[in-house]
Amino acid sequence: MKKIGFLISIIFLLFSCSEKKEADWTIMIYMAADNSLNYAALGELEDMKAAEFSDKINVIVQIDYNASSEYSAHRYKITPESEKLISSIGEIDSGDDDQLASFVNWGKESYPAKKYALVIWGHGNGWYSDESAGFCSDDESENFIDIAQGELRSAFQKMKGKLDITILDACNMQTLEIAAELEDHTDFLIASEGGVHEDGFPYKEIFSEWENYSESRNLAEIIAFQYHYYYWFHEIFPIACSVIDLNDFHLLTEKMTEFVNEWKLVAQNEIFSASREECLEFNEVAFSSLAADVDVKELFVRIQEQSIVCADYDLQIFSQEMLTIIDSIFCFQKTAEYPTGFGSDFVGTALIWFPDQQTQGIFDDRKDDYEDLKFAKTGWLDFLINFFGE
Repeated sequence: MKKIGFLISIIFLLFSCSEKKEADWTIMIYMAADNSLNYAALGELEDMKAAEFSDKINVIVQIDYNASSEYSAHRYKITPESEKLISSIGEIDSGDDDQLASFVNWGKESYPAKKYALVIWGHGNGWYSDESAGFCSDDESENFIDIAQGELRSAFQKMKGKLDITILDACNMQTLEIAAELEDHTDFLIASEGGVHEDGFPYKEIFSEWENYSESRNLAEIIAFQYHYYYWFHEIFPIACSVIDLNDFHLLTEKMTEFVNEWKLVAQNEIFSASREECLEFNEVAFSSLAADVDVKELFVRIQEQSIVCADYDLQIFSQEMLTIIDSIFCFQKTAEYPTGFGSDFVGTALIWFPDQQTQGIFDDRKDDYEDLKFAKTGWLDFLINFFGE
């Protein structure tokens, strides 16, 4: 009997040791650094290690270095002041949506937690299909995650379970078009509608704050706040970062569909052309040929102003309703040091594609790509087609 009891104890002990302890959070960081950001990625790892957090949080990194580096792709577990190599996974294509999905599924299975956050770090330029600045571009494979072709949506569809927070640490990624792609797969989306400095999000400050907030919404807000504070303190301008509550994003897309159905036949009305011309254009510095995006909040502020001037009371009321929805789903929106003449209170939410007469060529070249985006179901492309009189 003693032998049987001893064996049972050993089996129980082995079983207990094999169980994976559930953390409060697992933060998975997908770093697409097989490009010009290789050395910036090394700095980001040091920033993460400088944070202070307990074992209630798992910080897991997959980083794909570029060909000039002595490294290939590695997976690490980050803890304060250290990085533990989990595995070397050889040469990978970080511009492959399957690779992104595989990393997340591995992270969830290997490091179970009550809640999950995903950071996607690399180059970006909104939904545009551009090899030079495509999302998660990979120099070795000459590939990138093509959002216009549904590859980002596909990656999230292949992930097991929903994410609590997603951070897109790349330039110009807070757009309505991208939010629509991720709407069903994450609760909160954090990103910048403007350019992101190579320092990226301030992970030392963010990870050190992480355990102080039990609610995902409050945590998402403080992440965006820390982004603003870091760049304001270091005087790196302009600054834009916002948080979208994607659980209520459908309110905006439904209202946008209503807008299109009501006003698409009069899209050439002076109200809309004048409103568009008053909006700050994004991508105009780094990508002069792509200055075709505006902030959705500023757009409807300008439409409301023009509708008051033109005594279009229906459009005035509708614009106010749209602005109320925008303010409700953006639980954090803030900018600093945007060009003089543009109200910083009106930008800082998310971009919407709205080429004007000067960028009509961009519209002609990319409208077929746009049609494949989920946001196009609102009919916004139909409004733009009528705006250009096609």
